[in-house]
Amino acid sequence: MRLLGFTIFLFYAVFSHAQSYRGLSVVSTKTAWVSGSKGSILRTINWGKSWDTLNPKDYAGKDFRDMHAFSRKKAVAMSSGDSGVVIITRDGGKTWKEIYHDYRPGSFLDAMDMYKGKLVLVGDGILHQKMYQIRAENVLKNDSLKAFTIFAKDRKSYYKQGFQPDSTSSYFAASGSNVQWTGKHNFCAIPIIDEKSIFIRVSDNLIRFRSRLPFKQQKAGGAYGFYMHRNKTGVAVGGSFYKPNETDSTACYTTDGGRTWTPCQTMPNGYRSGVCAHKRGKIWVCTGPSGSDYSTDAGKNWKPLFYVKGFNVCTIRGNSLWLAGKASARIWLKDLLKVQREAEINRSSPRGTPPRY
Repeated sequence: MRLLGFTIFLFYAVFSHAQSYRGLSVVSTKTAWVSGSKGSILRTINWGKSWDTLNPKDYAGKDFRDMHAFSRKKAVAMSSGDSGVVIITRDGGKTWKEIYHDYRPGSFLDAMDMYKGKLVLVGDGILHQKMYQIRAENVLKNDSLKAFTIFAKDRKSYYKQGFQPDSTSSYFAASGSNVQWTGKHNFCAIPIIDEKSIFIRVSDNLIRFRSRLPFKQQKAGGAYGFYMHRNKTGVAVGGSFYKPNETDSTACYTTDGGRTWTPCQTMPNGYRSGVCAHKRGKIWVCTGPSGSDYSTDAGKNWKPLFYVKGFNVCTIRGNSLWLAGKASARIWLKDLLKVQREAEINRSSPRGTPPRY
């Protein structure tokens, strides 16, 4: 009955519609925003007990795969696919303002991250090499992204920054987890270059270094998301979107800020698109449609979370784990680990596996 009680608790703070949710931004222990397909944007201000529908008018066909919130009133959302847009609200979702729109055929916005009002946006289709990054200042105060920088905006500078001029480059539009600010002028990203997963660190508009991620080359395969912790430990997750249950080459870790990467000793149990860590780095969680996993050694070894499935993205804020996918949930980490340990003991006991609820 204790497992059943946990299952009910786990899905108490859940909403589920026909949409798929890939954007997640947690502001505080009470407030979080999610976004997804069919122009859907929702917000909770009471720990996930209820959710307000804040879908922006005239964007019903958009797939908002990433978003970043600053408070219960201010948030920015990004849509992927052709004719991608970036919109902002400053009044809690009552009104939305379009601040960027790319009408060019083939352009594709993949992910974004914010740092004290600064925005970095990555995607495909603007350059001949099919990769671009945009930076903007003071997004909360401006009504457009007119002041932006396209890194490596010509073939000469592209070559100087460590890329071959004719490289085929792009990003995966997973769950907004392939770009991350790591300081006032620094961010990291994981593009796919010539079908290889690459980690890059950008500082003051220049690529300071790049490194190869040890993912197997395969169809729709490679690194989909990463998280860089403040002590230079980091984890990148992925695999093949078309092989969600394949456990080979689904994650790797770094201990030197991304300069070198090592395949995990025990891999996550399938394709994963999102990864996060507690602020102290004691527990890491990764998630994907087929399931979720956790690590207590900074990503070197992973164990399956038996009751956490069907999600695309995760975030740990305080002592809570937030997830979004086919539904959304907030879970107390202490309860999650307690029940997880009980489940692991039961599954290894002679009595067999516990019942499913």
